Amino acid sequence: MTVDGHEQIDPHRVFALVVGIESYGISHRWDLPGAARDAVRFADWLTGPADVPDHQVNLLLSPLDRTRHELSRHSYLSPTRDNVERILFKELPTCDGDLLWIYWAGHGYLDQTHQMLLPYADATRDWTTHLNLEAALRWWKGAGPADGRFRRQIAIGDACRVDARAASKLSFGEMDYGARPPDPGRRQFTLYASHAGEVAQNLADRGAGQFTDTLMRRLHESTLDQSVHGLVGIARSLQADFQLLRTKGLAWQYPQFVIDRDWSGSTIFGDRWTDPDFAGPGAPRLDQIGWKELGALLHGRGTPAHTHDAYRWAFGITGCALPAHRGLPPGGLMAIAHDLDARQGRQRDMPLTLPFIRYLAACSPELPWAEAADAWVDETRERLGSAPVPAPPQPDPEPAGLHARLAEDTETDGVYWLRMWLYREGAFEAIFESNRPLAMSEVQDRLARQLLADQAGGLTRIEFHVPYGLLEEEFECWRLPIGRRGKEIELGCHYEVFVRCPGERDGVAGEHWRRKWQWFKAHGGTDPKAVHELGDGDVSDTLGVFLQTTEPPVCVLADVSQQRLMDTLDAVLDAGVPIAVWPRRGHAPPAVGGLVAALAGADGMDVRRLPALLRTLRIPLPGAPTDGVRRSSFPLALMWDDPERVPERRPLS
Repeated sequence: MTVDGHEQIDPHRVFALVVGIESYGISHRWDLPGAARDAVRFADWLTGPADVPDHQVNLLLSPLDRTRHELSRHSYLSPTRDNVERILFKELPTCDGDLLWIYWAGHGYLDQTHQMLLPYADATRDWTTHLNLEAALRWWKGAGPADGRFRRQIAIGDACRVDARAASKLSFGEMDYGARPPDPGRRQFTLYASHAGEVAQNLADRGAGQFTDTLMRRLHESTLDQSVHGLVGIARSLQADFQLLRTKGLAWQYPQFVIDRDWSGSTIFGDRWTDPDFAGPGAPRLDQIGWKELGALLHGRGTPAHTHDAYRWAFGITGCALPAHRGLPPGGLMAIAHDLDARQGRQRDMPLTLPFIRYLAACSPELPWAEAADAWVDETRERLGSAPVPAPPQPDPEPAGLHARLAEDTETDGVYWLRMWLYREGAFEAIFESNRPLAMSEVQDRLARQLLADQAGGLTRIEFHVPYGLLEEEFECWRLPIGRRGKEIELGCHYEVFVRCPGERDGVAGEHWRRKWQWFKAHGGTDPKAVHELGDGDVSDTLGVFLQTTEPPVCVLADVSQQRLMDTLDAVLDAGVPIAVWPRRGHAPPAVGGLVAALAGADGMDVRRLPALLRTLRIPLPGAPTDGVRRSSFPLALMWDDPERVPERRPLS
């Protein structure tokens, strides 16, 4: 027995798979100097201070030519798919061991369910073979493999965790290993170099990954027993190290550890991962009084605006890692409260439900309810002995916008009645109304004069309210003389420009429109259900009926040809979908991987980012070829039709 009461670990019953990939068959652009050397450093620790026999550490390396000579004293295999899967799923399960280490240094991606995909050295673009780390851990967690052995399993990944959809030229496919139901006697600990969406930094000057470099300094201070039983402490020390590096501007990632991710994907946090009996108490749970009062407080209430923001803030303020799934738990507010109450954060004296309700109260326009919700938080906190709940952050102010409404003249084709409003600080101000119908060139002149007159007003958006027939007008590409000395500036490069079609939101389509927008406000824009991507093959006469069935989707990314575009927009308007993106006439969609891949950042798709993101993407790169007419590098239209931001509708003519 060790001093702290844990059973001592026999190094002769420890086995490991250690992988470091610096050179990939895909391309020399994938070269990752330092990954093989990091793997060797970890293997040397196992066979040195940890005293694990050499033959029980499976070392697989793909070094660059310039580092190959440094590793000549080591015996290793190539980290191909055949070698890794043979060792991990065939050879290691037959070994008589208690503890399995998996260490991997190389490139990494996340699929849509946040599973980590680690490409093999022999991966290709058309067939990007990879280890699905989470699926592999489920297999090792299962009741079948190595029965009675390997009760402890540790996985360490020094790899990026960026969205695989951003790598549109790769083809990962799906990988599962046929896992059996989980064995509750097996304990797993997974330590990632970064949070989901973050890049793991490589230190080129040291030829090392910053994460492994920091980790090895911690491990070298510990024996095998101390390292295993004290993994939570080591992981938190790493997080503190990186927090300090981040404040100095020397790091951008933040390590994350997961304990006992079970078959359902749930995560259990504790101070000691090896034995739940040693785990200290979690944050206090709501008592029966709290649930009874909360039930009365939330009775009959729908999911209000900012619910998803409140949910995320509750995790952040308590130091608890967000669930791997995106979006809100299914059900209403009480279901969300139950979900939060069941989770454990690092801040031991604050149930997650309290900051969640505090945030909703701060955002509620109903003052009596907000006061009652705040009172519930305070009374519950005092009764449970919880820490004070801080005030939530103020939401970002809505950007100032110029709204221009164009209405067709009933007597003359090609001319339009124009009216304009400024929207600032929650109110519309009428600023112009034409006394006759204007040609489009006159509309442009009038708009340019207004923009020049409002240079100090902080405008960031221009919203065109148009009839159906003008949806194909390329407003974002209008070139107006509003630059220095009358230089022509393309609107989409300077403003967030989008079109709206509120005149088409009548009948039951108007009901769908408002219902979908309310869902968008409550759930935010990161929920996978928020976005629906369409290709030509998805467009049919029943598409509108399909899109209106439920609140989501609220955004359609129409990766369609010009021949199917208007049918697609008809379906969008019929279904009440408020947001849509589509390619402009005569231009192919901008990315082989589709619009989702083109518009999703490292953190995945966020609909709320679309206006600002498209403005950025429309700015042409220096030296990019132009055709003399179109300068936008991203020829996409954006519809952003907010039913709560519609000025008065009296006729213009």
